[in-house]
Amino acid sequence: MIRLHQALPGLFLALLPFTLVAPAHAQAMEGGGFDPVAMVRLAASGSATGVRRLLDSLAPREITLGILADTLLRENFGLLAAREAIASAGTQITQREAAFDLNLVTSVSLSVNKTADRIETIGRPRTAETDLTRDDDGDGIPDFVQGNTGTVEEVDGEKVPCVFEDDRLINGGVGPGLCGQEPEYSEREEAASIKGLPGKRLTTTVEMSKMFTFGAQGSLSLSSIYNSKAGAQAPALTRPISATDPFGWGEKLFWTSSASLSATMPLPYTKGFGRVGSPENFSLEAARSGSRRAVFAEQAARNATLAEALQLYWDMIRSLQDIRILNEQKSVLDQRRGRVERLIGSGTVTNYELGQIQQELASFALREEAAWTQYLLRSNSLLTLMSADPDMVLIPADAEALLAETVPEPPSDAYDRALIGHPEIMTAQEDLELAKLSLAFRDNQAAPDIDLVVTAQLTQSDLSFGFGNPADALMNLTKPDKTNIFIGVRYLYPLGNQAARAALSRARTDERNAFDRARQTRQKIVNSVDRALADIRGAQSLMLVSRGDMELAGFAYERIVDERERGLATEFEVVNRYQDVLAARLNEANARVEMHKARIRLSAAQGTLEEELSR
Repeated sequence: MIRLHQALPGLFLALLPFTLVAPAHAQAMEGGGFDPVAMVRLAASGSATGVRRLLDSLAPREITLGILADTLLRENFGLLAAREAIASAGTQITQREAAFDLNLVTSVSLSVNKTADRIETIGRPRTAETDLTRDDDGDGIPDFVQGNTGTVEEVDGEKVPCVFEDDRLINGGVGPGLCGQEPEYSEREEAASIKGLPGKRLTTTVEMSKMFTFGAQGSLSLSSIYNSKAGAQAPALTRPISATDPFGWGEKLFWTSSASLSATMPLPYTKGFGRVGSPENFSLEAARSGSRRAVFAEQAARNATLAEALQLYWDMIRSLQDIRILNEQKSVLDQRRGRVERLIGSGTVTNYELGQIQQELASFALREEAAWTQYLLRSNSLLTLMSADPDMVLIPADAEALLAETVPEPPSDAYDRALIGHPEIMTAQEDLELAKLSLAFRDNQAAPDIDLVVTAQLTQSDLSFGFGNPADALMNLTKPDKTNIFIGVRYLYPLGNQAARAALSRARTDERNAFDRARQTRQKIVNSVDRALADIRGAQSLMLVSRGDMELAGFAYERIVDERERGLATEFEVVNRYQDVLAARLNEANARVEMHKARIRLSAAQGTLEEELSR
């Protein structure tokens, strides 16, 4: 069984079980041991009146302090939501960490160039053909010799014939040495394209990139290229033999490769430099802070929920104690009423005195009804915190054992424990640290943006020939056909930089607010410890005073009863002394419960309540 407290040396007050100071009435007023289960079942049985009638429709459930704490930590909806918030914060960290993962990208592309024959009717200016053997008049002399100067040009008194080779006029036009034919527009079928060997190009690229926490980023890519061409440009003094084997080497040299490396890094004292200036690193640190805050918030919720539930539990015990004391006192007063009723005819007592006793008994019934009402309210509140069936009534089965336990002396370092380990202080401190980190980040973002950029490219060319396989191409990449190295500085500074300056000003305000909240939280916890210690001292004083009052009230009650027997006192005086005894007993019982509740509040203010429960 989990206990809230353990007996420690140096106790400042021992809460011993209650004993009535009036020996003659001790047995009647104590009425045996404190059995909450029997009390609730007895109240629910028979013809109960008032609020006790509700007990008959509620299923009793016996619990202990340990069962209550265990159920709360497992079933409370608020705590379940707090645990889900922790899991959600953990996924945020994983998401932010992914920005610094090594990224690997692979791409493959294939292109095919293919031509086909296409014949079209093409119209264009053409030189008219002249047939040198044409003889339309049949005189045996070609027509162009017989003065047809429109078709030829006379040069030195001779006609220049038009000369065709392979149906193509090679000396057309007007001028010396030309046959004098003028171009004429005509249409003929011509080849628009001629089918050639297809060309294929396959490119495979592997690229790796990474972002670093100090703001730099880099990438490296390797490419292997297969380029099958229908022709190739031969190197100097080399004559191509064929399209597929242009140099007669007996192999297809179509493979080339290339590599590129690039890196970008902010310069010191500029925007984005270092872990503070990296936006990705800031997002990661904010996610980690959110995860820690979620843990502290869950601990604070557990601490507050346990404190609320345990105090409700002790309020239930207080109500049962009050009911027990009222029943014991009522039993004694009821016996006295019977005695007065028997003496009513003797003339020693009056109906007025009997009425006083009956009125007091009616007051007992009303106070007991109020105590049962408070008991059911506390039970319903606990059922809500436990997320349990509301059609039940809780019974603190370990009430007698808890009341018999002693309350340990408050630790001497109560304030230090609270300021170091209270989850609300840890939450406020985490908020302050995040605000400081945000301020440093915004201050960095307001600086000029100056980056050092370095790129290097190694490229092989296949203008003449490549390599027989991709492995040879990669191995010979150290001797590239083309090398390109670039080193530069990139500078960016928006005019006025108003957005960054506004964010910086906002971050300063948030940091001051977080600092103030942290101080307020610390002061709040210190005040909680003060109040808890004051409540413990007050309950201790009330305990001492109520015990003294019990002794005096019991002694006065015995005296007044004896005087009443001798006719020296009235029944009114007996009832008044009896009320003093009842008030003293209720005060003592209340002080006992307040001692435990104050110790719970002290443990909650220190943030050690769950730790003490698990002992």
